[in-house]
Formats: sequence, structure tokens, C-alpha cells
Amino acid sequence: MRSFLSCLLAAALLLIGAALLSGCDSACKELGSKVCDCQTSRSREERCRTAIDAAYENREPSDGEEDTCQSILDEGTCTCEAVEADNLAACGLSNDAASIWTD
Repeated sequence: MRSFLSCLLAAALLLIGAALLSGCDSACKELGSKVCDCQTSRSREERCRTAIDAAYENREPSDGEEDTCQSILDEGTCTCEAVEADNLAACGLSNDAASIWTD
């Protein structure tokens, strides 16, 4: 079960990275970093950060996406406790593995 959750989290991180992240001072990059900080091992944290960096190379977020990321940061809902409880929505992520195939 833990492996499945790890795969879902990785897929969600790739999705949020591709959809939201770009730039050094990005609220979305900060949000992604918060999720990476919650990984259970150093190697998972490094893979998470690599995925975030790769996403930044591919796409810049819209103003609306940045606003959404900033709102999540301001609300303080994205915590390691939320990630560990599989409440990925608290970090603006999806628990639905099929969501990586939608536009």
C-alpha cells in the first residue's frame, strides 16, 4: 500500500510540477519544495526535487496558477502530516492516479 501511495505522490508531483512550476521566486516552486521536504528518505526527497526541477524547465505557471499556489501556502494546509495522511489536496495535488492523463 505504501508503494502505491509513493507512486501516486510521484505522479502527482510530476503533474503539479508540469502544471505549476517555474522561476526562482515562484510560490509554486516553494509549494513543491514543501512536499519534497515530507519524503520519507533522502533518496525520495532527491527524486522529488529532480522532478520539480525538470518541470521548471518545461513550463512556466500562469498568474492564476501562481495565485493558487500562494493561497495554499498562505492557508498553511500543506504539511507533512497532510501528505502522510494521504490528504494531497491540502497541497494542491490529486489522489487520482488517472488525473495525470487529463489536460
